[in-house]
Amino acid sequence: MRGRRTRTAGALVAALAVSLAGCSLLGEDPPSPSGTTTSTASSGSPERDLVETRAQPAEGRDWVVLVEDPTDTDRVADELEGSGLALTSLNRGIGMVTLRSTDDDVRTVAEDVDGVVHAVTDQSVGWSPEEEPTPTADDTSPAGSTLRPPPPPEGGDPFDGWLWGMAEINAARARSVTTGDPDVRVGVIDTGVDSGHPDLVDRVDEERSRSFVTDLPGLDGACEHDGCIDPVGSDDNGHGTHVAGTIAASANGLGVQGVAPEVGIVDLRAGQDSGYFFLGPVANAVTAGAAQELDVLNMSFYVDPWLYSCPGGAPEDSAAQAAVQDVTIELMGRALELAHEQGVTLVTAAGNNDRDLADPGIDQTSPNFGDTTHERTLDEDCRLLPLDGPHVVGVSSIDEDLTRSGFSNYTSDPGSDDVAIAAPGGAGADGGLPILSTASRDELRATGRVDDEGRVSVSGAEEGIVRSCPEGIGQGEPDPEETCGLYTWLMGTSMAAPHVSGTAALVISEHGGRMAPDDVVQTLRRSARDHECPSLGSDEDGDGGTSAVCTGTTERNGFFGDGILDAAAAVR
Repeated sequence: MRGRRTRTAGALVAALAVSLAGCSLLGEDPPSPSGTTTSTASSGSPERDLVETRAQPAEGRDWVVLVEDPTDTDRVADELEGSGLALTSLNRGIGMVTLRSTDDDVRTVAEDVDGVVHAVTDQSVGWSPEEEPTPTADDTSPAGSTLRPPPPPEGGDPFDGWLWGMAEINAARARSVTTGDPDVRVGVIDTGVDSGHPDLVDRVDEERSRSFVTDLPGLDGACEHDGCIDPVGSDDNGHGTHVAGTIAASANGLGVQGVAPEVGIVDLRAGQDSGYFFLGPVANAVTAGAAQELDVLNMSFYVDPWLYSCPGGAPEDSAAQAAVQDVTIELMGRALELAHEQGVTLVTAAGNNDRDLADPGIDQTSPNFGDTTHERTLDEDCRLLPLDGPHVVGVSSIDEDLTRSGFSNYTSDPGSDDVAIAAPGGAGADGGLPILSTASRDELRATGRVDDEGRVSVSGAEEGIVRSCPEGIGQGEPDPEETCGLYTWLMGTSMAAPHVSGTAALVISEHGGRMAPDDVVQTLRRSARDHECPSLGSDEDGDGGTSAVCTGTTERNGFFGDGILDAAAAVR
């Protein structure tokens, strides 16, 4: 979850990078510009035609139109189109139309259509992002040596000895009960998934996967593909690929195993290459997950550009900014309710701001896109989304010592349910390992951490990038067929959430198929290991004993929720 932290060179025990969650985080051909979601849902019934995407104009600001009654979406869309507006998507499930336009009167035109509640944009007139230079490596020559992993546990893959998080949640014991059912599917709403990775190639369901994102050159860098539409199965950021590996990396003798190495992954791309997650793509992705009746959705991000969306806006926000937040709250609420009604278990990251979710105080980071950032006064009604949406399981992060990770959000009101459960997410104040998982080859190559022949470069080795190859390919040898797996270290509540999503998939698999989300969540929470609050003034609060205070009981508190995830107990 964002609270973005930068990747730093050094030993793998360094704080290499934090997840995008709080962020804000499939086939050879790009999706048809006018195609609708038409794949078959996991139940075998035709997928309902809820989300339709259209061609994306090259220029203009993106707008989101809130339709009062979702059943009027088609009529409203026709009238908007008749007014000369170029639509980019229709979401009949929640009553949302998105469009892109260079005109300055879009709000007036759209809100004049009967049935439109609001038409809002995240980008003010004349605003443009500061373009960041494309990162390059200091030395792209192959590394002369590689890190040596500890021995893996019995039956593990080569790098499983590094997966302290899997050990903490008793994943190996859980997998002795079930490795997951391939018909159980986890939707990864993120920056994409590198479906060619050897640990994911058998896990990603490309037929069901979708992308709802168009690259924005001023934000994401130069477009890699025609129409600025990245093909399904690619990930130019790396965040989504890392999340997917923790959930379901295959047990195949390469790299690492995920929590549930036999379940399916559905890539629902809603994150930009730059790591932003905007309302339109996110709402469409959640709705698509509902339409396909997926079993679990992992959401390791927050909806940009507002860290918190406040009803009516914060006191310092303009009327237009308040309208964006109102629309965000309404549409995310509709989408999450729809997913829950369709039997989808919703898991999200609690965020990386070291913030008391019950008393968020001042927001100094919003909006992080589209307009000038300003200080905002938050109150108890302001919402971090999707965390504060309905039916969502919020996951905080722990480190190797089973203490709260120093970056992880927490709550002084354990009854609020902002933190339902804790899971491994990365190092604490005193260091320790981040989380190792699958890496996107395209992203590593673009940043110079892997060379064009698939070998880890000097700069990549300094950041702890590791490679696992089939027998016959040495560490320093080229990999022209891309049969070697690449792996990277990240930390954040973004990394904690997929441990929970993978475990939820195991619970559903052991149950024998479809399972009510409330029953899944109850199982996860009931089986979690109780963990008491650290003593006041100790360093065990994960924050150096400075500001974070744990409240509640051993059975339920603001740092760990109902306890630390225990996959083995959950499937027992």
